Amino acid sequence: MAKIVKLDSSEVVIATDEKEIIRVPYEELDWRPEVHDEVEVFKDGESLIITRVKNSSNSVEDKIHINVINTQNQQVSTSQSGRVVNKLVYVLLALFLGGLGAHKFYSGKTLMGILYLVFSWTFIPSALGFIEAIIGALKPSDSNGNIVL
Repeated sequence: MAKIVKLDSSEVVIATDEKEIIRVPYEELDWRPEVHDEVEVFKDGESLIITRVKNSSNSVEDKIHINVINTQNQQVSTSQSGRVVNKLVYVLLALFLGGLGAHKFYSGKTLMGILYLVFSWTFIPSALGFIEAIIGALKPSDSNGNIVL
């Protein structure tokens, strides 16, 4: 098996197994030669026929890449800023016990629940609870009847 050992400006230098050096002009090759390419050299009378040997290299470019996506187990991460609560329970708590902050305790907002409880004598938390009951009733729920607060 012969090998390309040098690329000159006008010709390709090939070394054969018999320790011969063959110089071939670029025009006689129908492919782009590179140093260390393995070639086969055939003599046809006075002319030479040179073909490149396909290498079975183990480089990363030669390997098969299979990209498999398992659509059965994909998890979509949705960022939620709040807590998931049952819509019906939240609306009923806000409507009937909103003045005491029961809906705030239920939704995990303990500090706001305490503030509602402290200021419940002013009836302002009752008005806010009524408004939050309406807002909660208008929020779209998921298939389980939950909303994010």
